[in-house]
Amino acid sequence: MDAIDHAILGAVVADGRMTLHQLAERVHLGPSATRERLRRLERTVIRGYAANPDPVVLGFPIDALIDVDLPGGADTVAFEAVLRDTPQVVEALHATGEHDYLLRLRCTHTDELHATVRRLKAQHGALRTRTSVVLDHTLPSRQRLPD
Repeated sequence: MDAIDHAILGAVVADGRMTLHQLAERVHLGPSATRERLRRLERTVIRGYAANPDPVVLGFPIDALIDVDLPGGADTVAFEAVLRDTPQVVEALHATGEHDYLLRLRCTHTDELHATVRRLKAQHGALRTRTSVVLDHTLPSRQRLPD
């Protein structure tokens, strides 16, 4: 990737609905050269384009982070299948460190959060959980792009 590819990538990350003409003007190329570069990036780097709806407006104001510990020998494949099938779980990370998983849940209210965490323990094998409710998105999720 060269500097022009970086500029194209930065522009479409900032505004995925930008027209090809607007993008070409932004990166100082003609439309066909821009289209060619964009298509190459879409084949290699860009995984897709998506809307980013506001979860609070959709009725999910509770944002919580849950650390999950599973017992030794737990069936992680089955547990991960449960996570995929639980609509409140909007992100799940399996990482090194003190806990087995870090989950992000979006819930309608604390009762739904409580019920979801209890279900992970009682029905799906979570040994321990630790819940933190997000108070503020100090730095919202963003993409890291090359310099």
